[in-house]
Amino acid sequence: MNDFTLAGFELIEKVGEGGMGQVWKARQLSLDRLVAIKLLPPRLSHDPESIKQIIKEARTAAKLKHPGIVHMYDASEQDGHCCLVMEFIDGYNVGQWLGRKKVLTYKDSLVVIESVAVALKYAWREAGLIHCDIKPENIMVDHDGTIKVADLGLSLTRDSQGASQASDEIAGTPGYISPEQVQGQVPLDCRTDIYALGCCLYQMVTGVRPFHNLSDSDAMEAQVSSQIPDPRELVPEVPASVCGLIEWMLIKDPAHRLADWDAVLKELHRVQKSSMSTREAPPEGASTMRRRLQAATPVADEKKTEKQPVWVRLAIIAGVGACIAAIQMGGIWWFSHNKPKEVTVPIPQLTVTVPTNAPKPVVKKVVPVVPAPKVKPNNDVAIARTIRGIRSTVDTYIETGKLAQGILWLETYTDDWVEETQSVRKELADSLKAKKAVLDDAAQAEVDWSNRQEAITSCVLSGKYVVAHQLVDAALKEERLKKHRAEMASVDRAVEDICSLPDTLLKSFEADIDKDITIQLVRGPFSGHLMAIRDRKLIMRTMDQMAQVDLKLEEIAPAEKQARLIALDLPQGFLVRGVTAYNAGKTDEADALWDKSGTVLGSMLIARRKADLVAAAQAASLASARAAEEAEMRADPAFAAFGKLVKRAGIDLDQYDLGKMRGAIESATINREAALLSDRAMDAFLEAHGTSPFAEKHADLILAFQSAYGRAMH
Repeated sequence: MNDFTLAGFELIEKVGEGGMGQVWKARQLSLDRLVAIKLLPPRLSHDPESIKQIIKEARTAAKLKHPGIVHMYDASEQDGHCCLVMEFIDGYNVGQWLGRKKVLTYKDSLVVIESVAVALKYAWREAGLIHCDIKPENIMVDHDGTIKVADLGLSLTRDSQGASQASDEIAGTPGYISPEQVQGQVPLDCRTDIYALGCCLYQMVTGVRPFHNLSDSDAMEAQVSSQIPDPRELVPEVPASVCGLIEWMLIKDPAHRLADWDAVLKELHRVQKSSMSTREAPPEGASTMRRRLQAATPVADEKKTEKQPVWVRLAIIAGVGACIAAIQMGGIWWFSHNKPKEVTVPIPQLTVTVPTNAPKPVVKKVVPVVPAPKVKPNNDVAIARTIRGIRSTVDTYIETGKLAQGILWLETYTDDWVEETQSVRKELADSLKAKKAVLDDAAQAEVDWSNRQEAITSCVLSGKYVVAHQLVDAALKEERLKKHRAEMASVDRAVEDICSLPDTLLKSFEADIDKDITIQLVRGPFSGHLMAIRDRKLIMRTMDQMAQVDLKLEEIAPAEKQARLIALDLPQGFLVRGVTAYNAGKTDEADALWDKSGTVLGSMLIARRKADLVAAAQAASLASARAAEEAEMRADPAFAAFGKLVKRAGIDLDQYDLGKMRGAIESATINREAALLSDRAMDAFLEAHGTSPFAEKHADLILAFQSAYGRAMH
């Protein structure tokens, strides 16, 4: 799905997409705030049981109020789409950070891990929440540097695991999934997230995701029965204490893993202080991380000893497999002074420990599917091929009009040759931004032109022709509207002709000069001798020649003016007669007269009249629907019970407009005492009305109220 609409929200742009759906940046209209909307995939959105379970878990997550957790605002189902509305984080995720830096310093990595551990400790303690899909992409860094855990709205609780784990599909990502998740063990607890966070720490300090070179099913099986190298074999600078923390977090058997988040934080703080651990090292083969027993052999250049670049060490390790006994690579070349120089690299032997008593893993399907990264080649041909692929992808984004997505893809690119293609990607991103700016300006110009047409036609229909003329003159001077200058020039002439119509009407009397005529005035008919037309007046003498009478155009009756307009047979005459017919409710006659004028303004007036008709029909339909919904709600005991529940919390709901009701709930300030009472009362409400049509249809409203009093409780 490339696009969708959601009532109450203005969608701005899609900022991400993965196995668990799309993420959109949007504006919540009722509160005028930026939010992130996660549109869940069809396999979940089309399953009523899944929707019910997701909304239930989201309600639990919405009660959490912690600076290290992306706040959940809402969960709802509209037009077949299941959506989660969350706090918008104006920053980036750790996966993108790794994409730019390749490897994080161990100090930065520990800061990230500490923040996530503190947040997940709170979620586990307060609500029994288990994230089940901790990975770098779900760890956000806000613009002020705050670390936040995302996607807690898709987590499991202690009480929901039986139903959630009963299917053949489990949450998780192959490179970070715990052995007990792979084997389908229940119940899970916080140690599952501890294992996943250990995998994240490993990737941060080494730049390599656990079992990155295996297929999804093989990677999951390897989490149960295989091992990954000690981080020091990839990045020798990683302290032994950090490796020890990772080893304990990656114990395969949860019974022997670090017991809870307090234990993790205790060990982490010890590592940060560089103090010795009081724990004995785990038995060989107990952890997914294989502990290095001796220092790695340094790598020497022909002329001097120096540390190998990170990517060379990563290339050495690539190709680890569950059944591979050793890794063999050679002939690694690098370039210096425009001339290749041979480097001899000793090949570390990787021993894969498989416990003899390890049970055969029960592998389930995993969501989402994350493709394993490819081994990075090392030659100019590969770089050129990668650049051609990047350009081809950008061309596809241009052809499909998805410029914003193309810019985001280029700026967060994490595939082969990131550094080598950086200048090309920047050039392409700048080009897309320029194209997007032009298109955005053109789109805004169309919106401005539409607004100007509405303003001009409104003035014409209300007889404010001079104001309409001023609006057209102002629009003609705007550079961004130059595309419509021909139309505006035509409208300008038509309005100018209408403004000069009084003079044209007076001029129609020239044929009657020196004649006796009868004119219909507002006060009645007047007969006299027309002597001249001067100073925009008819100079007449009474029939008895006794007095001179000067008649202004304003004194002439509308019927007289109308008759003369018809006789003139001019475009501006048809336009004004059409306005008169429109204001008299004769819309068909108005359309016919405007069409007969043959002017652009006439076409604009017809289009405006039809748009007004559609808008009126929509407003009537909406009013009818609201009236029916109000009648239904007034007769619904579940709504009455919910109304009493909300009013007892101090929120005034003396209306049945659901949009206003929701705005009142979300902006309400509830004291702690009322919040505690509401929490208990909500349990009773859900027990009595949790399966009612009201609760099913307006679960988002109930969730908004739970979130409101949840904020007060925490």
